Order: sequence, then structure tokens, then C-alpha cells
Amino acid sequence: MTEETHTRISSFDERKEMGLAQNEPQRLLFVLLSAEPEEGSAVVGEDAVQGHGTIQPVMATDRELTEDLRLDALVEEADQSGLQWDLIMVSALSSQDGTLPSSEDAEPYIKQMAEAVEKGSDLSSYAVFNRAGSPVQLQAQ
Repeated sequence: MTEETHTRISSFDERKEMGLAQNEPQRLLFVLLSAEPEEGSAVVGEDAVQGHGTIQPVMATDRELTEDLRLDALVEEADQSGLQWDLIMVSALSSQDGTLPSSEDAEPYIKQMAEAVEKGSDLSSYAVFNRAGSPVQLQAQ
């Protein structure tokens, strides 16, 4: 079952710590997104855009949640693909029997995440971060 994140998370590291505090082992699910602001959108801070735009999934992967998991290493690995991406959407998969879910177990959930982006569905149940690990709030329109 996927673990949906409904509380405000202040960073990727905080999300990681929340997962590590769980009793069951977890696999984190990642969908990397490209973001294209529409014309007329305004930059309202170092990384913030206020206005409209589109996001598209460009790559997806999963990792066992461990203390050693680092966002900067994920960013570096993703950049080696040569694909342009701006945001990373995160969810978690855990089991009820104490075993770590496999990448194969994670596949349908990752597909569901990517399809939610493509369909413009509500993404509030996922944690979304920029490349530096700061949270990003997305709203479907």
C-alpha cells in the first residue's frame, strides 16, 4: 500500500526521516517532472513561480528507503540521463508483513503517479520537491 503524505513537509530530508521512523521497511517512489510556466507567469522568489503552467513526467524510479539515501545523489543520477527535469514527486510503498516491497511491486504505483500528472489529477497526496529538496505546492486547474 502506498503511504500518502498529508502533512506539511519542509524538506526531502524530513520526508526521509518520517519514512525511517515507520515500523515497516519502505520503498520510495519517484517521478521526475518537467515544469513549463505559461507566458505571463511571474517569478515571485528564488524558485517560486506564481501563475499557470504545465508539468509532465519525464522519468520514474524507486529506491529502498535507507539512512544513506541522499537527494543530491538522486539528482546527480537523474541528470546523467540527459533528460530535463525540474521537480521530483515522491510517495512511499510499504508492506504489512515486514518485507521490503520490490521494484516490481512498486511499478504499478509509479505508473499511477505518472498518470495522475498526465491527467491533471489532484497531486496533494504526494510530496513534491524542487531539485534542492525544498517543498513545492502544485494546484491543478
